[in-house]
Amino acid sequence: MLKKIPTTAVPLSIFEILKGFKSFFGNKSYIEEFEYSFARYMGSSHAFSFNCCTASIYVFLKAIKKLSNRQEVVIPAYTVPTLVLPIRKAGLKPVLCESSLDNFTMDFECLPDVINDNTLCVLPIYHFGFPYEIDLPLKLASEKEFFILEDTAQAPGAMLDGKKVGTLGDAGCFSLCRGKNFSTFSGGMLVTNSDELANFVREERNLLPRQKFSFEITSPFILTLYSLVTRPIIYGSFYKLISPFKHTTVHESFESKQYSNFQAIIGLSLLNRLDEFNGIRLKKGMALYEALKDNEHIILPRVTKNSTPVFNHLPVVFKEIKTMERVQAELWDRGIDTGRMYLKPVHHLYDLGYDKQKELFPKALYIAERLITIPSHPYLDNKSIEIIINVFKRL
Repeated sequence: MLKKIPTTAVPLSIFEILKGFKSFFGNKSYIEEFEYSFARYMGSSHAFSFNCCTASIYVFLKAIKKLSNRQEVVIPAYTVPTLVLPIRKAGLKPVLCESSLDNFTMDFECLPDVINDNTLCVLPIYHFGFPYEIDLPLKLASEKEFFILEDTAQAPGAMLDGKKVGTLGDAGCFSLCRGKNFSTFSGGMLVTNSDELANFVREERNLLPRQKFSFEITSPFILTLYSLVTRPIIYGSFYKLISPFKHTTVHESFESKQYSNFQAIIGLSLLNRLDEFNGIRLKKGMALYEALKDNEHIILPRVTKNSTPVFNHLPVVFKEIKTMERVQAELWDRGIDTGRMYLKPVHHLYDLGYDKQKELFPKALYIAERLITIPSHPYLDNKSIEIIINVFKRL
C-alpha cells in the first residue's frame, strides 16, 4: 500500500515556507513579533522563543535558581526521558512521581509524598494534548513555596475551565518541534505572567548564542522536506528512506540557542491557523475516543470536565502486550502508522539513584510497556478513522 497515514503531521504549505524568505531582506526581527503574538494568543504577559522546548525548560530553571537555593525538580516517572537533561544541566536533581492510569501522567495523589523542603519546581505535563486539573500542585506550591512549570509541549491551545493550559502556573513551556500540533520543525516557547520571572528569563535567553547563518539557509529545505514527507502518499511511498530519521535513541545532551528569524515567520503563519488545526484534531480525536472508550481490552485517558483537549495523538494503553502488538501490525497493514512514544519509564533510561532491584513506579512501567499513539492530525481521513475503529471492534 503506497498511501500510509503518518503518526503525526502539520499541514505546512510550500507557500507558508516561501514567506520565510522575507527574513533574508531588511533588519526586521520577526522573532519579537512572533513572541508578542504567541503571548497574546495564550493570554500571557510575556513569551520567549528558543531553539527547542528543552532549552526553554533549562532557561526557566536557571532563572528560578536565582530566587531559591532548592535543588529538586519533580517530573512524572512516565514522560519524555530527555526532561532529565535540562534539569541536570541547570545543576538540579530530577525526582520522579508515580504516573496515573487515569491520565497517563503525574499522579497527584502521590505528589505530597514526593515534595519536601528541597523541592524547587514541579512539572505537570499535559501528555498527548489532554488538559487536567492542577489544583492540588498549585495549592501545594502556594503552601510549600515551590514553582509550577506547566509542560504544555503537546497541548498548545488546550483549554481548562475557559483558560489555556500553560497559563495556570508560574510559567508554561511549549514545543514547536516535529510531531507537535504546530511545528516549525524545531523550536520552543515559554510564557509567564510574572514580570519578575520574565526579567530573569529574558536575561538568560539573551545570553544564548544565535542560530548560525547556515541554519537559516538550510531551514527552507528542511521545512520543505518536512512538509512533504508527512503527506500520506509520500510517507507511504518513501517510508524506508524516512524511517531512519525517526528518533529511536535516548538523547545524552542538547544545545540551547535562540530561535531563528526564518522560523518565526513560519510560526506566525501557523499560529494563525492553530485553532483551525486543533478543531480538526478535536473532531477526529473525539470520533475515535467515543468509538473506543468502552472497549474492554484498552484504557483511554480521562477527558477532564470543562476541558478542550487538542489531541496531539490519541493514546491507548492495552491490558495485554500481545493485543497491542497485533493491533499495531494490523493497522500498519491497513495503511495507518502508530507510535510507541516512551518505551520505558525515565528511571529505566537514566541512572537517577533509584533502587533497581525493586520497581518503585509500577504504573509508569505498565503504561510504557503497553501504550501506543494513534494519529489524529488533519491528514487522517474518514476512511482511515473507520479502519481504526473496525480493527478495535474485532478484538
